[in-house]
Amino acid sequence: MNPRLLQSFPTRIFPYRKAPADLAAETAGPLPTLPAGVFRFRLGRDARPLPMTAGEIAAELGDPFAQLLLGRGLLPLSLRSLLAALDARNGDPEGIPEQRSFLVADGGKIPWTPETANLRREFRFVLTRGKSGGAQPDLMVSASTNIDSESIFLQLIAWDPVHEVFNFYQRLGLGWGWAGNSWDALAGDTRGKGPFDSHVNGAMVMKELKAPWLNWNSQASSITDEALAPDDPLRLEPLYVQKQGAQQLETEVVRPGIRRWNDARFKQLFVAGTLSRAREFLRQALFTTTVNLCSAPEESSLARAGTPIHLPLGFFLNAEALLNLLQIPVNIQRPQVDGGIYAQCLQRYHVALSDGTFVLSGDTHFLFVVPEPAFEDQVVLQKLVLLQIVPHRLAAALLMVDLPNPLFSPRREALLPYLPDSARVGPAGSDVAAQIVAAMSGHALPGSPESEFLANWALPDAEWMGTYARRIEAYMGQVANSLQSLDGFDPMFRLAESRRREFRRRPLAEFRLTTPLTDIPEDAPLLEMTVNAAVQNKIFP
Repeated sequence: MNPRLLQSFPTRIFPYRKAPADLAAETAGPLPTLPAGVFRFRLGRDARPLPMTAGEIAAELGDPFAQLLLGRGLLPLSLRSLLAALDARNGDPEGIPEQRSFLVADGGKIPWTPETANLRREFRFVLTRGKSGGAQPDLMVSASTNIDSESIFLQLIAWDPVHEVFNFYQRLGLGWGWAGNSWDALAGDTRGKGPFDSHVNGAMVMKELKAPWLNWNSQASSITDEALAPDDPLRLEPLYVQKQGAQQLETEVVRPGIRRWNDARFKQLFVAGTLSRAREFLRQALFTTTVNLCSAPEESSLARAGTPIHLPLGFFLNAEALLNLLQIPVNIQRPQVDGGIYAQCLQRYHVALSDGTFVLSGDTHFLFVVPEPAFEDQVVLQKLVLLQIVPHRLAAALLMVDLPNPLFSPRREALLPYLPDSARVGPAGSDVAAQIVAAMSGHALPGSPESEFLANWALPDAEWMGTYARRIEAYMGQVANSLQSLDGFDPMFRLAESRRREFRRRPLAEFRLTTPLTDIPEDAPLLEMTVNAAVQNKIFP
């Protein structure tokens, strides 16, 4: 049997893959095997799967999956039968006939050989369905490439235009479980549970959301037949043959989908100049709710002396927010390190890829894979700025706290208690800054995150942008100097591994081959960067 067809993707069975310790005993344990039917199963709220009637489905689930199939008693159990059932309804007013296929595999760039035959490459399809004419897709399916399997994971996200949310579904046994909608990602009892351990803010997820799309079939690097066994039937499967590039999934599906949900979220909660539940929005500017993965554009074969490796700017600062959104006028170059220096670190720390059994020395297909601030957090910050809830100056004052650590920053997280529950935008502007400053009164000890923020906020309107530009340029100048030698780059290489270790502790890190491993222990002290481009053990205020 082809090893690809035997993979079970246990981490994709989201209700139980990492059950939090505080869950009630009846909600933890083995995956339930449901009888035929549709079940409400929002982990953290529902103690057990609850059958849904046709009337409940019609009233509560307005997405095309529910309307076309579930509400009519149609329960396809495999990817092939799901697509066939949707095809049979293409002529309906709710039909979604336009289909696109995408392929991702964390080991998909590793050629097949007899020695790597049992490597868990974790092939999976992402399929989208939508209205004809190029409209934004309303359905996104994630499934194993064993498309006839009725047991390997089959999950989907569907846009509900009636309630303006994404609904999350998973096949469970002979039935389908509705795991909740986008609002449940933000509710206290369901946040971080079920699908919301990865879809933490209620939107769709694509970890590698920009070039070079590390593990995806893309214009930067294709997943080809070289990764498949010679007799693998996937070679002839139309969904595989017709696969499109990740660049299209990024720009035409995921980014618009994330904006779609957040536009609906603001529409409901920002009314008559008042933003309700403001803390939920503002925390996405300060707290690492989730991440994307970025990398150098160079492939691992280029880690050799004389070849520059261009490191992702998002590793060093929140470039998307500070430079693109807030447009702080800096004159900096993308950091780069000589490939020979990089190769020495690969050897020094015994960098390798492993699925738990097979070990392949070296880095991932594209070099220097690291987490960076998530696009969905950037979208929320952008909306807060555009709606003038958070003025440019306030956004910059917050983000410049702990500048060299764009994510996993204890210093910025220390500001979370001062965020207001609601925000008002009136003729005199937003009241958010005044609320934050007032809440910090008496807490700004020397050297504290509070004092750093207040010093930033005290910069006059005519000076803050230029002051921040000079700080960023000075910091990035120190970075550039450090990258000229092995002694300077080595600490940054260790910092990269520290941030990967923080990423691997999250449910979003599903597969072993996503990031490289080193001989640095997983429980080694976490690291952070200073404004002098020095790396030190992380300090928790």
